[in-house]
Amino acid sequence: MNKLLSRRMIAWALTLCLLVGSTAVAGATAATQPSDFDALKPIMDLVASAAYSASDEPLVIGNEETSLTPGFISAFFNNGLTADASLGITADILASTELQTAYLTKVFAAKLPEMQALTQTAPISGYIGFQPVTVNSDDQSNVQIIGELYWGAKPMSQMSDADYRDIRWLDRAVYSLRADANAMNGYLITGFSVGSELNMEDALQNYTDSILVEYINTTLGFSILYPSLFEDEMLVEDGDGVSAALPDDSLRFFVKRTDNTANSNLDEYVQVIADGIANSKLTLNDTANYATLAYDTEDGYSVFDIYIVTDKYVYQAELSYKKELSSKYQMYTSYFENSFSVDEVSVG
Repeated sequence: MNKLLSRRMIAWALTLCLLVGSTAVAGATAATQPSDFDALKPIMDLVASAAYSASDEPLVIGNEETSLTPGFISAFFNNGLTADASLGITADILASTELQTAYLTKVFAAKLPEMQALTQTAPISGYIGFQPVTVNSDDQSNVQIIGELYWGAKPMSQMSDADYRDIRWLDRAVYSLRADANAMNGYLITGFSVGSELNMEDALQNYTDSILVEYINTTLGFSILYPSLFEDEMLVEDGDGVSAALPDDSLRFFVKRTDNTANSNLDEYVQVIADGIANSKLTLNDTANYATLAYDTEDGYSVFDIYIVTDKYVYQAELSYKKELSSKYQMYTSYFENSFSVDEVSVG
């Protein structure tokens, strides 16, 4: 029997956290959307970048009961030199503890350590940014923004179609914000952490519920997470698998199993397909026994395929979306890849 298990957490998912001591917020309101906080994106990108580059493990940023670390402050201002110009971070700030203090107190609720002049360091490779996905708010006084951290060549807002193919999704992340008239853009950051830090099951489950649904086909022997934008009635099942498309056809997916009639191995099978598609990007994961293939179509879609090949069957999962909506839909390719599994071969 086929099973459609809506909004269910699976073992591979990373643990999302809220900072201990951060102000609790109510459920997301219909009037509060990630786009309402677009002005905060540059500073959220910079905080994520500094938290990732300041230490071997991503740092946690806290509220007024905690303190920022010297390493984070150094990474924050050094990365800020090449960050969005609207942030106004210049080399003069590195040399002045007064300017550093004035800037940080307009961004963070956390206390500051003993300040010192900073040495300019080499810029980090690429760009680390934050893609907001869901917002929880109590009348926008206390706000929690949950989304995805990514590494790319540049900010997503500046990416070309080719740039989107090279995005690497790093982790889930959560920001806690508190309205403050004296803060930059009207909000102080009272918390930041990534998914692998602390355990907050309710926040994780709510976020998962808002973006993903798990599909399990016990007859064909595979399972996958797909975007919750697809209502149950949009799914079409047949003897090969399942497919769905949004009403405007901006996003669609399918997962299927076919016979391996040519007795091909994974490398042989996907290489033939890749050779037949101009400018496709093929990635083989020999350790996990699967391959991904990304390419653009002439009718304006970006396509992401995952292949698993066994002696008997070829399993394929495909997510495709209109290229102009890459900033909205590309993040789902990571979930597709990491969650696609078959009974014969464990992937994800």
